[in-house]
Order: sequence, then C-alpha cells, then structure tokens
Amino acid sequence: MYTAYLGRRLVELLNTRDHTQRTVQDFFSNEYFTLFFNDERFLQHVNNSKFDQAYKQKGKTPLTEVVRTNVLAAQHQRIQHDTPDGSFFLGGAAAEATAGTSGQVTDILLPISPEEVYASWIGAALGIGVSGGLNVLVDDDLVLLTLYDGWQYYRAFMKQMHNLKPHQINTWNGWWITNAFRDDFEPTDEPFSHQPDVKIDKASGIASLETQKWVGVIFALAHKIPRPLTAYVYSLSQMNTTVGFIQIQLRDIVEVLRELHRQLFLLREGLSYEKVASLYETEMGFQKACELGAIGVQAIEPESLREYMPGARGNSKLFKTPKNKEDSLWITYKIYETWITAMLNNRKLLELSEKVAAILIQVSDPTQRGKKGGSNLVNELTNSTNRNQLIERFARLIDKIPDQHPMLNEIASMIAVMPLTDIPLFIALLKLKYAVEEAKLITSTSKAN
Repeated sequence: MYTAYLGRRLVELLNTRDHTQRTVQDFFSNEYFTLFFNDERFLQHVNNSKFDQAYKQKGKTPLTEVVRTNVLAAQHQRIQHDTPDGSFFLGGAAAEATAGTSGQVTDILLPISPEEVYASWIGAALGIGVSGGLNVLVDDDLVLLTLYDGWQYYRAFMKQMHNLKPHQINTWNGWWITNAFRDDFEPTDEPFSHQPDVKIDKASGIASLETQKWVGVIFALAHKIPRPLTAYVYSLSQMNTTVGFIQIQLRDIVEVLRELHRQLFLLREGLSYEKVASLYETEMGFQKACELGAIGVQAIEPESLREYMPGARGNSKLFKTPKNKEDSLWITYKIYETWITAMLNNRKLLELSEKVAAILIQVSDPTQRGKKGGSNLVNELTNSTNRNQLIERFARLIDKIPDQHPMLNEIASMIAVMPLTDIPLFIALLKLKYAVEEAKLITSTSKAN
C-alpha cells in the first residue's frame, strides 16, 4: 500500500534529519501514538480500529490514560498477530468480500509485515485533505517533513480550542501545507499568526477546520516545488475511494500564478502572492479535474468562464464593462485573460486580439449608441459559435475598414489553422478584450465631459 511506503519514507527522512535510528514500530509507539491518540480527542479517525471503537464508547468508558494505553496494547496485539485488513492496515483490503469496499479482497496470501501495517497508519496521516472530500499523498521530502512538523501544531491548536472537533488530521494538513509554504511563514514565530479557518455549528457550538480549496493546495505546492509531481489521490472512510496516481504539472501551473500575480500587482499594488492564489476559483471539482488524466493548466479553468464561451446551448454571455479601476471585475477579467493566454500558448494572438478589440470599439463606438451602424457587426462577430462563422465575419469587418486589412487578414489566417478546441477560448478572449476597451473608452469620454 502506498500509505505504508510513505510512512516508511517519513521515518527514514526523520532518522536522517535527526541522526536517529528509530524503527517504524518505535516511531508508532513513542511519537505517533503519543501525539495522535494519547489524549481524549484523537487527531485521526481510523474506521473500525481499536481506537475508533474506544472513542465511540467514551460515554460509557472515559478515555483515561489507562484506557488509551490498553487500547494501544490491543492494537499492537492485532497488528502483530492478525491477518491485516482495512480496519487496521490503512489502504488495505476489506476483511471479507461482502464488505462495502471489497475491490482488493483476494485469496492470495500477500506478505504484509507488521512494520508495513504500522507504516500505513503514519502514511495515512500524511494525506493532504482538499475540497471534494479527497486526500492527496505526495512523495516529496520537503512536503513530508513539512507535514510532520505541522502535526505538533495541530495538537497544540486543539488544546487551545476546547470546542474543536477531533479526527481532522488530513484537513489540518491541507491548511498547514498552504500556510507553511507561504513566503512570509516563519516556523520559529508563533505558528498561529495565520489562524486556521474554522466554522462553528450554531446548535452544538462545535468548531471544525475548514477544508482548503484544492487549487489553493496545488498553488502552494507549485510555489515551493515548481516541477512535475506524481500524487496519489484517495479517500479512506466507511467507503474507500481510489482515484489513483495523478501527475501534477506544477511548473505550468506556477507560471500561470506568477503571471497572474504580475498582472494583478499592477492593478492592486501590494497584493501578495498568497492573496492572489486565494482569489482563484476553479470551474472543476478536484475529482473532475483528476479525470483529465493530469492536473495542469486545463484543470484550473477559472470558475464561470465557460458562460462566456460559445457552446451548443446558443449565445454565450457578454462581459460586463467594469465601472472604474476599483471594480472587482478587473481581477476576474485578469484571471480569465491569464488562463486563456496560457491555454492558447500564443502571445502573438493575445496582442492581435487587443488590436482587434480596439478596432471593434471604433466600429461600434458604444458612446454613440450605434449611430455608426457597426454595433450589429461587432455583436455578430463576438457571438460567433464556430471557426467558419468567425472567419466569415472577419471578412465583413475587413470590408468595413479596409485600411486594417493586413492585421485582420493575419489574425484570420491564424484562426484558420487554430485547433478547434481553441476557437471558443479565442472568442471569449476577444469579447473580454472588447469589454476592457469599452471601459477605457467610457472612462476617457467621461473625463473629457
């Protein structure tokens, strides 16, 4: 199991870092148990394990230190002598074929050692919880050691918040990695200078950690590790979910984030890298993004951008014209523009689209309310739904403004060889640029008046 592999990897990394010779079982008994389970509130939930059974009975039998020690002994007994199953070999097969998650059940006697079972607990505690109810395991030294370092702060935070519910180690990992990878994070400082996001149930008063957006975790990883990574995506619960190994193109993603930060910094001076990342919302959930086969630029498609692209359902929405420089639409439009540009991977096309948008403004001139008679042509052009329509309407535009023939002809030639999947992106980009040019014109007109 991959959880066992990563559990062993962590212990090896710690032995190297701390110059120790701990075995996996030593680490489980002396550090992991002490931190995760030797308290009335556990940090991790392992369904149907000895710890889970004791926790569910705490109303009848309080979780005193004696009880917790006895549970640990019973867990040791089971690991050392019983045939491993999913209730104590995390990520392993269910005990029988009739169980809810029985996909791995087999008659073949697999050689699973007690050390692997201990390691599977440690590895499962390294899962990074993201929105959508999935966890991500990442085999990277920096990630593993950073997550480990965060565990003690989770216990400290739980002691600080007496109404914080237990069992959220994976959710904590998501918050911790997002913050520990910030540029301004100083591990020697008070760790809670950036407070975890918590929500409180009004009826019970119980607080719980908020799950991080999956794209926020991906951005954090991309910021610190700008190279491709292979991650394991899964969920262990009453019903296990396995998405499998997914490659994450962190280098491509970080380029998008850096360009977006550069663009937004020009709009809002002082806007931090982390703030820019927090503003980003995606169209796809994490599981849907994984179905693409890899997490790259396509997977981080901005939320709602699709509404502005031509599709099978007819005309798409028009972009609203921003009111002024403070209008939040500017930020949304920069997110859209940055992502589309990355997808088209053609800066020349971006430059030409800006020039075409400026020409369209001249043709339609919204301040004259259509008196020039070109607004219909502009509307038709921006409402094109396919390549043929787009080229045909560009030809009519050339007829209307023949002095711009060379530039318009150049862009029409690029559209003619553009992949069909890029046509909706380009149309959306053109509409976006038109809205921006329209805002500039309205602003300059109002100043002139």
